[in-house]
Amino acid sequence: MALVSPGVEVTVIDESQYIPSAVNTVPYFLIATAQNKVSSNGVTVAAGTLTANANKTYLITSQRDLAATFGVPFFYQTTTGTPINGYELNEYGLLAAYSSLGITNRCYVQRVDIDLTELTASLSRPVGSPANGDYWLDTSTSVWGIQEFNQETNTFTVVTPIQIVDTADVVDYDSDDFTPLTSIGSIGDYAVSCVSINNIGYYKNLSNVWVEVGSDAWKASWPTIKGTGTPSSLTAAASVYINTVEVFVPASPSNTVTGLAAEINAASITGVTAGVTSGKLYLYANSTTSPDESSLTGGAIDIQQGTSAGAALLTALGMSVGISYAPTYLPSYSYQAPRWAVGQTAPAPTGSVWNMITAVNAGASIVVKEYSTGSYIALLSNIL
Repeated sequence: MALVSPGVEVTVIDESQYIPSAVNTVPYFLIATAQNKVSSNGVTVAAGTLTANANKTYLITSQRDLAATFGVPFFYQTTTGTPINGYELNEYGLLAAYSSLGITNRCYVQRVDIDLTELTASLSRPVGSPANGDYWLDTSTSVWGIQEFNQETNTFTVVTPIQIVDTADVVDYDSDDFTPLTSIGSIGDYAVSCVSINNIGYYKNLSNVWVEVGSDAWKASWPTIKGTGTPSSLTAAASVYINTVEVFVPASPSNTVTGLAAEINAASITGVTAGVTSGKLYLYANSTTSPDESSLTGGAIDIQQGTSAGAALLTALGMSVGISYAPTYLPSYSYQAPRWAVGQTAPAPTGSVWNMITAVNAGASIVVKEYSTGSYIALLSNIL
């Protein structure tokens, strides 16, 4: 239009887009999306994202139909909410189909059998479904039945161990060393190494070292005999028999509890070591000890008066003559509870462990399940 007089000149440009009616074609989109997405109704699963419907071609007739079948196009953002443009896992194909249906009423959409969410970063190693017949130790429901004995109160305390379920948390899984890492747990804790076929139990001793329950290192982590006396000095040359070996108090100025402990260790009595805690003499034993009692096995210390002022020395140390057993580990049923109290047949020191294997009163209940076509079936319990 030409302006022939003063005024306003108006130009109209038609930029509408149409698919020519003469072209008898329908768009086709091959897309990838996340699997099992929520439909646009926010409740049900979008049918087109099911694994069973992968590679199936759908004729979609509207944007609403597309969102109901394949869900709303998803685009990733940073933690601050900024869109990540050009990100490979953004659902651009689904968005293209959605845009196409803004100018036409039909298109074909086919989703490939790829789950985009499996391609995202993860802090844990992705795993697939196990094979049929594989077993699973269900640590969430298993109970281990560990009970620690206290000789002073003659009571058992139920212990809940740390369950080691990651091979990265043991010293050397490839070399069959299933000992938990030192960084795990605190002194006095128990742990069960579930990455081992045998589910080995461990105790963290005063040296902050994990030791296998029942081993010699574990026995030596608890004192077999604890003296109650805290004398500032001892009579030089006084003596005591420890498993038939006579040990003498050293001369001044070493005639102390610490000096006697050093003499005991220097005597190299098989399986016996000595230490001092809060000024008291502690004696430790392992399974290699050999007191003068042929019937004793598993570790014991036989204390007797020495030939020189032996009675007075034991009184000063707060110790009594007789045989004391090393810590004991006993797995047994509830009706076979150990008799470890002082005065009974085989008294045991504090730290001894009873592994009660009856599934009552916090006893062991080890739950094993078998995998079968998509689910685990409870199979076994109390496998000890």
